[in-house]
Amino acid sequence: MNFIKKCLNFYHYIRYIKLSNLNYRKTNDDKKNNILDKLDKKKFLVIKNFMTKKKCNTIIKKIDKTVLNKKIKTWSDSSNSDQRIFGAENLSYEIESFFKNNFINKIGSSYTKIKLNTYMTMANKTVFKQKNKGSGGGWHKDSFKKQFKAILYLNDVNSKNGPFELIPNSCSTIFNYKLIFKFKRNLINSRFSNNEIKKILKKNNSTSIKITGKAGTLILVDTSLIHRGNPLKCGIRYALTNYMYPKHKFDLYEDKFKPILKKKLFN
Repeated sequence: MNFIKKCLNFYHYIRYIKLSNLNYRKTNDDKKNNILDKLDKKKFLVIKNFMTKKKCNTIIKKIDKTVLNKKIKTWSDSSNSDQRIFGAENLSYEIESFFKNNFINKIGSSYTKIKLNTYMTMANKTVFKQKNKGSGGGWHKDSFKKQFKAILYLNDVNSKNGPFELIPNSCSTIFNYKLIFKFKRNLINSRFSNNEIKKILKKNNSTSIKITGKAGTLILVDTSLIHRGNPLKCGIRYALTNYMYPKHKFDLYEDKFKPILKKKLFN
């Protein structure tokens, strides 16, 4: 990538960020919100005991039953390690309540300065397989601008069974500037090899953060950070993830998540 192309790429990145925040301002109430202040500073926040273990276990049983049900189509990676149910809010009251959670929606909207709605909830069962890539298929950014997600651990997650892993400060303008000029990245290429991550961490004198937690732990995170589900060394990880976007953009994601449940399977 020559110098002019790098400059154009960075110009488009800056323009992209400015346009995405146009006409949105932070309110005084938001500034006083301790949770939002912490999220603004670190770009992720961990909340313990967001859901009871009893409810988590009920959801796990529903996930296991659904994955085994051949009549319900689910998504799986090539190694059958990462199993996903898109539209999982249609599986049970417990998942639907997470999907509709007002607190999460308000925090996400305040953080991004854009009114967000939950497009769908993804239920995720990740199991240990040789050479598994973990949940999400390896290191990536969801976007080069602010992108908010809520991830709920349904079972105890330690360093070995696939914790959510991120690179701190990897969504800053300075960091993205370095990606474009030093690592020859562009706004389309949002996935990273393990070797690229090693180089990035070394250049920035940084280390990744693995987020462990008990069942019911909630992670609020800006997924424009470079992140992944750490490859499992053993065991299983169950989780729910709320995918959140402005409602007027919902149509853009119609073909992204397939197969997806669109009808309620509970009364």
